[in-house]
Amino acid sequence: MQEIQKQRHVKLPIGKAAKIVFDIDALRAQCSEAAQLLLSQSSVDGLEFEECAMLDDALAQAHNLLKGTIRRIMLSRIKRHTEAEAEAEMD
Repeated sequence: MQEIQKQRHVKLPIGKAAKIVFDIDALRAQCSEAAQLLLSQSSVDGLEFEECAMLDDALAQAHNLLKGTIRRIMLSRIKRHTEAEAEAEMD
């Protein structure tokens, strides 16, 4: 009888990556505050406002990519774990 080796998950820095998602969200809030300050000035510097928008767009893309990737990894791991449990119950 072959001994079935339990598969162990590689320890990925999921928690640290999730913290970065929150940090990016906080940076986006700071961009929003900066944009509000720029717009409240009597003379709005269009280039500075555009740079603020560019930074927010880049942060939004990074936020969505990282958040989506973390979600897919977690769901994949849950699915594999559930399937392994179901398979173990059948044995």
